[in-house]
Amino acid sequence: MGELSDSLKKKLSEIHWLESRAARVLIVDDEVRMVQEVRRLLEEDGYTVQVASNGRSALEMIKESPPDLIMSDVAIRFVTGFDLCRYVKQDPHTKNIPFILVTGLVRPDDKIKGIQVGANDFIAKPFDSTELKVRVKSAFHMKELASRLTDFDDVIFAFSRAVEARDPYTRGHSERVGKYAMRIAAAMGLNDDFQNMLFKGAVLHDIGKIGVPDAILRKDGRLTDEEFAWIKKHPEIGLEICAPLKSSRPLLNMIAYHHEKIDGSGYPYGLIGSTIPAESRIMAVADTFDALTSDRPYRKAMGTKEAVQIMARGADTHLDEDFLGVFMEISLRGEVEDIKQIAHESQDHLSPIKEINVQSNDLQELIVESDVLFGQDEKQAR
Repeated sequence: MGELSDSLKKKLSEIHWLESRAARVLIVDDEVRMVQEVRRLLEEDGYTVQVASNGRSALEMIKESPPDLIMSDVAIRFVTGFDLCRYVKQDPHTKNIPFILVTGLVRPDDKIKGIQVGANDFIAKPFDSTELKVRVKSAFHMKELASRLTDFDDVIFAFSRAVEARDPYTRGHSERVGKYAMRIAAAMGLNDDFQNMLFKGAVLHDIGKIGVPDAILRKDGRLTDEEFAWIKKHPEIGLEICAPLKSSRPLLNMIAYHHEKIDGSGYPYGLIGSTIPAESRIMAVADTFDALTSDRPYRKAMGTKEAVQIMARGADTHLDEDFLGVFMEISLRGEVEDIKQIAHESQDHLSPIKEINVQSNDLQELIVESDVLFGQDEKQAR
C-alpha cells in the first residue's frame, strides 16, 4: 500500500491500543492506605488500576465497563464483598472475570462462603507484596487458560455454519467475509491475532438468523415491513446466543454492530461514526462486498469493479471511508479474486437466477451490509 492517510493512521492507533491495552484491575476497598499500596504494586507490573470505595460504586463501574480482574475487601459498605462476588459470577457477561477477596477474616466458614459465591482466590490482610503480585498474575494466567477452552466455542462455531447452510445461496458467505476482512487488516499491517479475531467474528456474525423464519430468509420477492423487522432482529439474537463465549469482546462487537452505518441510519442500535467499533466497521466493508459479488435468487453476482463503485458511494455514510479505501485498493489490484472464486464455485450447481429489475440511483436502495437480501432489505423493500 501507499502512504496511509492521517485519519487511517489515527484509526489504526486505536486498534493497536485495543491489542496492547493494559489489563484493568478494579480495587474495591475504603482503606486509603491499603488501596494506595496495592495500586502502587499493581502499576509496577503494568496493570491499569481503578478504585471503588464501596460496593455500590463498584457495581456501577462493573456495569459500565467490566474490568479484567476484581480485588475486593469483604467488609465494604452497601454491598459486601461476598454479595459483589456473587453478582459478578451470576451475570453471564462478567462471570469469567477473576475475583479475589481480600480479607482479615480467618474463620474457615468465611473462606467456604467465598468459594460458594465464586471467588477465584483469597488474600489475607496484612498481605505480603510478593504474594499479592503472584496471586494476581496467577489469576490472569488461569483466565487465559480458561479462554482457550474450546468446547463451547466449537459448538457455537459449528452451529453458526449450520445456520448459514440453511440457504444454499449464502453458504460460505461468513467465511468469505472473514477472509476479506483479514486481507484488509493485513494490508494495514495489523497482526495475526487481530486478523484471526476478525475471521472468527465473521463466522459468527449472522448466527442470529437462526431466529428468523426460513420463509423470510429465502424469499425471492419484496419483503414487507414486518418481514424486514424480523431481519433487523438478528444482531441482537446473535449477541444473546454468543454472550457466554469465552472469547474476546470484539467478537461480540462484530455480531452486534455489523449492520450499523457511519451516519447512524443502521440497526439495531443506530450507532454513529467512531462509536461503531473498528472491527465492526472493517467487517461491514467485507460483508457488503461479498453480498454484492455473490449470486442471489433474484440477481447475478456483480463484478469487482461494479461492486466497488457502488460501495464507494457509501463512503462515510454507510461504510468507513478509510477502511473502504484500503479494500478498494487491494480489490482493484486483484488481491481478493481467489476468495471471490470460492463463492462462484460453490454456487455453480444452483438453479438459474431469477432476474429482478434492480435499477436505482439511490445509494440507500443499492448498498447492503449483509449476506441475504441485497435488494430485499434496502432496495426492494424500500
